[in-house]
Amino acid sequence: MRRWAANLVLLLVVGPLFSFAVVASEGTGEPVALPANGSWSVASDMRVDPIPTAPGSIEIRGIGTFTYDPTTITSLRADLFVAGRFSALDVLVQLARSGQIELQYAYDETAATYVIQSINGLDGWWYDVRMPGGAFERTALRMDTYPIKEGAALYLYLEDPARLAAIEASFREEAARLRAHGGELIVPVVTIKGPRSTVTFNDVAVTSHDVRPDIFQPGAITALDVLLSLGEQGKIAGLELTWHATVGGVANVNHYMVDWISLPDVLGEKDSLCGYMDAAATEGLRGFLTPHSHATTEIHLPSDSELLVSPGFVEWQWLCASS
Repeated sequence: MRRWAANLVLLLVVGPLFSFAVVASEGTGEPVALPANGSWSVASDMRVDPIPTAPGSIEIRGIGTFTYDPTTITSLRADLFVAGRFSALDVLVQLARSGQIELQYAYDETAATYVIQSINGLDGWWYDVRMPGGAFERTALRMDTYPIKEGAALYLYLEDPARLAAIEASFREEAARLRAHGGELIVPVVTIKGPRSTVTFNDVAVTSHDVRPDIFQPGAITALDVLLSLGEQGKIAGLELTWHATVGGVANVNHYMVDWISLPDVLGEKDSLCGYMDAAATEGLRGFLTPHSHATTEIHLPSDSELLVSPGFVEWQWLCASS
C-alpha cells in the first residue's frame, strides 16, 4: 500500500469488502433453518474450519515467492482472532520477522486498520487471496481482518493509486461512522436483491451472533450478522443456510452458504443451484469492487468470515451457478 498520512501508530492497513459465498449446495451440505426454536443464533454443532498447519505460499510481485509456516504466526489482531488464527497481514509480518523482506507498517486509528508503508523500500502495495478451489479475487477488505485458512495463497502487487485512494477514503469513512454511533455498527442501507424483486432496509443496527467461534473472538461482527440481525428485528421471516465441508470435490471449504432469505414480500422461488452473495463497502468504493457478473461456482471468502467495521451499504444478491 502507499504511504498514508496522519495518525500512524506502529503496525498495518487493508480494505472494505466484497465477499462471496459458494453458490450451489450440490446436496453435500448440512442445512440450517432459522429461526430455530425462536432463536436466530447458529449453533456451532462441531462445524469448524481446522486451524492451518501446512506451509502456505505468498508471492510479492517483483520481489519473490515465499513459503510461510502457519504454526509460527501470532496475529496482530488478537482482539479479533482466536489462538492459531491469523490474517493476510500477519503472514507478511512473519516474513519480515524471519528476515525474508523489509517491511514498514503502522496502525492508522482514523482508518481502523494496519497499513503497509513499504516493502523493501517500495510503497503502493495491495493484496489478493486465493481460497482453496477458488481463484485470485481483487479484494477491498482490510488486510488485517482477512482470515487465512489452510491452502490459501496470497499475492501482493503495486496497485493503481486511484483504487488505493478510494480504499483509504472508505476505511476512514467507516471508522468515522463507527465513532459517530458510539461504537455501534449501524448500516445506512441494506439491500436484498431477490430473484424477482428488491427490498431495502435503512439504518440497520447489527450485532454479533458469534457464528464462527472457531475463527473469531466473541463479539466480532460479520456480514452474515446483518441477516441475523434483520431476523431478530422482525424484518425477515426466515433464513436458510447450508454448512459446506466440501463443494464440487474441493475439501476444506468449511463455511455457511446463504441459500434463501424469507421476506414478507415474495422474492421468487428457491433453486438448489442458486444462493445469495454479499457486498459491503462505502459508496465511494463501489466503482472499484469486483462485479457480481462472473460465474459463482468457485470458492470465495464467505459472509460468515467477512468482518465488518461500519460499511455504508450491505447488499445481498441472488446468483446462480453457471451450468
